[in-house]
Amino acid sequence: MPGGRAPGPVRDRTVPTLLTSIALLGIGMGVYLLALGQLLYQLTGSPQAFALALTLQGAAAVCVLPFSGPLVDALDSRHVHTACSLARAVTVAALALTGLTRPPGAVALIAAGVVLLAFVDNVQRAALFKYTAWHLEPARRARLNALINVAVQVGALTGMALLGLLLLRTSPAGALLADTVVALAVAALVRSLPATAAPEPSGPAAGVLRTALPLALHDWRAMFHRHRGDLAVLGVIVLCAADFVFQSCVSTLVVPLVAEHYGGRGQYVSLLEAVFALGMIASSFFTRHTQRAALLPLWCALQGAAALALGLSAAPAVHLAALLAAGFANLSALTWLLTSLQNRAGDGEKAKMASLRMLSIGVATTVLMPLVGHFAGLSLPAGFLATAAVMLAFTVLAAATATVSRRAAEPAEAATPEPAR
Repeated sequence: MPGGRAPGPVRDRTVPTLLTSIALLGIGMGVYLLALGQLLYQLTGSPQAFALALTLQGAAAVCVLPFSGPLVDALDSRHVHTACSLARAVTVAALALTGLTRPPGAVALIAAGVVLLAFVDNVQRAALFKYTAWHLEPARRARLNALINVAVQVGALTGMALLGLLLLRTSPAGALLADTVVALAVAALVRSLPATAAPEPSGPAAGVLRTALPLALHDWRAMFHRHRGDLAVLGVIVLCAADFVFQSCVSTLVVPLVAEHYGGRGQYVSLLEAVFALGMIASSFFTRHTQRAALLPLWCALQGAAALALGLSAAPAVHLAALLAAGFANLSALTWLLTSLQNRAGDGEKAKMASLRMLSIGVATTVLMPLVGHFAGLSLPAGFLATAAVMLAFTVLAAATATVSRRAAEPAEAATPEPAR
């Protein structure tokens, strides 16, 4: 840490406020993703439209991430987070208006809004990554990361339940306005976060302007030089995409799954997604046992097996069990990967490491979601089988990464002197 000072624990109301804001973000995302998926399905009658929207979201993330990391590293993360929440509120309101009025080219306009939200969301995630990495000591990060994801999933559950109620009185487009209200509330809440004992590193305004190209290139070069040859970091960065790709596949395929087996009722979309979220929440209670590199291949394989079960079975009990297990595995893997990256990131590169993580997610989404969308257009089982195949590939990579991480840890453990007696 700068000046040899380690950030002290976040005290008072900072952590509760942070978790509350994240839960609110989860509510907004729970409404947004499911409402947007149903809106596009209504407009086009095909799951490929939502898969395309997620693909565009990934491509947009790839474009913005090389600059978002250095930019956030040079600014106050709370201010960036607040600005992104305000931008999200305006953009989602525009999407809702487009869905309600359905002008010519509505699908294209919605796609443009999705791309803009990708820019905003990825900068906001980099700001959150930096805030938690800078203000919390390493010993508390794994637990807080689990709590953060629990807050997201509790919020998502609430958002899904809210969407179910909203759909009784309005359309998916009208329901999107709930996300606008939530985003405004998040902006106000994050803005109220108290100052912490150790200020974040930041650059002068002129430096921020230069970040757009030369300073960004310099920062990235220095970071890559620091981590050159570290295969474990490379594997972790690539694997960060696995959990988000799986979540995107579930969000894409759950609507046609409900259309085929549950009469197309929107409330069942919320129910199935809620079961997935409950699995993630359940995982948070076992963080002490799940956070081991050796278990990473298991979590990837379990998600692949869940996709296989969803594609081959028509039984509601199987669907519920598969989504519950997949949610548990998804959060277990996500927490370990996120914590590992935060611990490996050096001072002044927290947001850039977050950008690499999101870059991996963006590239994987751009490459893999069209593949899954193509097979989903052929048939629902084909879409789930394609998802299972994708997770199988990630399982192989997870096994290799876990092996490298274990081998890298052995010399460090051997070099650690025994405590004096």
